[in-house]
Amino acid sequence: MSEKIIEIKNINVSYGSNHVLKDVSLNIDNKDFYTFLGPSGCGKTTLLRLIAGFEKSSSGELFIDGKEVSNLNPWERDVGMVFQNYALWPHMTVYKNISFGLEEKKLDKKEIKNRVDEVLELVDLKDLSRRYPFQLSGGQQQRVALARTLVVKPKVLLLDEPLSNLDAKLRVQMRKELQDLHKKIEITSIFVTHDQEEANSMSTNLAILNEGIVQQVGKPVDLYNNPSNTFVANFLGTTNVIEGEIRDTIFKSKKGLVVKNINKNAKGTSILLRPQNLYLEQRNEKFEKFIGEVKTQEFLGNIVRYTIDIKDHIFVLDTLHEVDKKIYSPDEEIVFYLDTKKIKFL
Repeated sequence: MSEKIIEIKNINVSYGSNHVLKDVSLNIDNKDFYTFLGPSGCGKTTLLRLIAGFEKSSSGELFIDGKEVSNLNPWERDVGMVFQNYALWPHMTVYKNISFGLEEKKLDKKEIKNRVDEVLELVDLKDLSRRYPFQLSGGQQQRVALARTLVVKPKVLLLDEPLSNLDAKLRVQMRKELQDLHKKIEITSIFVTHDQEEANSMSTNLAILNEGIVQQVGKPVDLYNNPSNTFVANFLGTTNVIEGEIRDTIFKSKKGLVVKNINKNAKGTSILLRPQNLYLEQRNEKFEKFIGEVKTQEFLGNIVRYTIDIKDHIFVLDTLHEVDKKIYSPDEEIVFYLDTKKIKFL
């Protein structure tokens, strides 16, 4: 079992009357790739900066590797941070940007060279060591920022939305590179993002925040399949949430939509259905059948996404695109089926 390297206990952060973090408690294991995920203004970057030492808590405790660090300066915490804008020195070469921190620590010149060469190799920048930041692409600049942080050998790597300035294709590439790097060096990493695709694809564990409160913690697939509330359900991907009540094996929405064959032990005031769990084909005779009207249709390449109106409820349905498969247009009638065993209850 992994050992905890970071313990956050009942942390509160306030700026005047603005309560930014509200009684946050989290444990982060050694070698984990942990993500703080949430919308803008939810407190995730504040929490990261708190771990780095750039913010102070109003109350609570913060432990790094068993040591209470709330009153320590950033340089005393043994953490390294990669900023959103990379913050590279424009007048220094790649090599000097990376070596600068080691030179400030008065390390031996030979050790500095060995360490810098090592991280340049690690991030595949050895051939670019004499270039300046303005001569590099966004992805290369990000690697320099990573190398500069890793060269000082921190216990924890903090990543503040490091992919946000990259274009879509490069973001996907850098996601893979960050994952590969994490596997190579096995450093505890904490990643901040508002992008659920980044979080789901990269993280071993997630903490989802909203309005300064931790909503749910766990592995991406567990949170996606078993969200604790409607905020988590909606934030971790498109979903259909319908409010109503369950009586025996029948769910009835507030607008009169009826779903039969519900699990008799089901409890909750809402049902949750992911778009991929609605089907245009009746795969089982026990599936529930619905007829609605297409409101919108999006062709996304591998899938076609429909929004469908049934009794003033809007359902989102994703279906795999195949050659010669009918694509429905807005205002057309559409039949679809749902497997009540795939329904989650909130």
